[in-house]
Amino acid sequence: MADEYAPARSGRLIVYVAGLTERRDDCMELFEQLRNEPGHADDKLWWYADRVRPLTRGSLAALGDTLHQRIDAYWVDGGRPHEVVLVGHSAGGVLLRYAYLRGQGRLGGSESAWTRHVSRIVLLAAPNRGVEPSRLPWPTRIVTIIAAGVARKFAALGLLAGAAFMTDLRLEWIRLFRELGAEAPLVVQVRGSADPLVEPEDSRDVEGGVTGAGLYVPDATHGDIVRVSGVKEDRKGQRYAILRRAIIGTVEITEPEPLPEEEENVTDIVFLLHGIRAGINAWVTDLGDALQNGDDSHNTMVLRASYGWLSAFNFAFPISRRRTLRWFQDQYSYLAARHPDAHIHFVGHSNGTYMLGQSISQVRTLRFERVYLAGSVLPRQFAWRDLADRNQIGTLVNACGAEDKPVGWLCSGLRGLGMRDIGTGGFSGFDVTPQGTVEFLHLAGGHGAGLTDQRLPDVVRYIRDGSRPSADTESPSGLFLQVSRLAPYLAWLLVLGFLAMVTWTVIAFSIVLLVALLAGMALIYLILKTV
Repeated sequence: MADEYAPARSGRLIVYVAGLTERRDDCMELFEQLRNEPGHADDKLWWYADRVRPLTRGSLAALGDTLHQRIDAYWVDGGRPHEVVLVGHSAGGVLLRYAYLRGQGRLGGSESAWTRHVSRIVLLAAPNRGVEPSRLPWPTRIVTIIAAGVARKFAALGLLAGAAFMTDLRLEWIRLFRELGAEAPLVVQVRGSADPLVEPEDSRDVEGGVTGAGLYVPDATHGDIVRVSGVKEDRKGQRYAILRRAIIGTVEITEPEPLPEEEENVTDIVFLLHGIRAGINAWVTDLGDALQNGDDSHNTMVLRASYGWLSAFNFAFPISRRRTLRWFQDQYSYLAARHPDAHIHFVGHSNGTYMLGQSISQVRTLRFERVYLAGSVLPRQFAWRDLADRNQIGTLVNACGAEDKPVGWLCSGLRGLGMRDIGTGGFSGFDVTPQGTVEFLHLAGGHGAGLTDQRLPDVVRYIRDGSRPSADTESPSGLFLQVSRLAPYLAWLLVLGFLAMVTWTVIAFSIVLLVALLAGMALIYLILKTV
């Protein structure tokens, strides 16, 4: 088949976007056979050439928007075909989903008429939750993990589970399709039984809609699911029959696997995120138990999972702080797909507040109704009001400790070193906050002052019904305030002192090495002279 069929003046237009490593010939036989089906001889296929490859650089969101605009131009130039079918393999399916959302005016896009003619979206082995690195073959897994940490310019990294691109896509997809209801196009997720990268739960956001369906291809792998010959089948022609049904045949709506009994009828979800040098013990356990007990009006699910141990030393390095963001964002979209009607709240301490702040700034589809921060490490200038204007947060409580050294001293020093993503908002308060914000400046105690046993009942009431908490505050000591103000300068002195020590060590070692070398040469000279 040619790269592009001549645009259709009527009939059906099929837009196909291939996967990352797919060869051009893999899908051609499938579409040749579809073209020979009765009533489909005039179907036109547009094989989109500018797909994402493993080394494609740039933003996946920008590439998805380009695809949206290209489809719009192709559809208009082709006489506005009355029916559009979108078919994508693997990453191609993800990109098509994003293009469709942009064409619906979502995620900052502009509404385009072509989306109103989309009758079906077929996703062949699309990683709808994103690619989980642990499912990749180990050489690819290692390369992916390293690239995700140090090389962020490759578009394919946006496909990782929990990446900002994937999270925005999933959440906005859920909201749009709930609004469209039965008016939404049919969405068919096709999964191979021998595909280790895509699991049934990954497509709950797709199959959970009233027009969502799932099909299963026996023995199909992630790469060969688009091939219809030379593949393992239970009977000849089985693969083609399933793919034909997905693209042009009759597909029955399916339901995702039922949720476990304890997750039925969930009304509220609360994220509890611990901070540095901590886990899910102490306040996380106590608050989680209190939120789940004693309230018949709410069926509350509490997320108490830990992102792992993070020391104060590791917190000082941006790459260590940011490694937890994808985990948090993936957990949010995972639970939102399972409970799309639930109200989502947040209670965080220390680095947990950093995870919230960074995620909600980068992923504009994240929404929290009630937010409680304790020992926050976010900057004073954090744009809370902008987030409220975008309906990303409802109400905010900021509990600050009067003797909070990790925030008042450490974060002040790190900010002085140029780390602008952290600051002293959890000690000195935020400069701009939404209307109705409660800030305690300052609670008696240190880094955990906002989550003591005495404070937890107030936190429970606030998360449950928005009750405004209250507390007695005190002024920090003059010495503490002075150290906090001087911390940026002290941090530079510490860095300069460390560099001086390293420089002196290198010089001293070089001198010793030079003396040893000269002594050795002298000894060799004396030995040779006496021989």
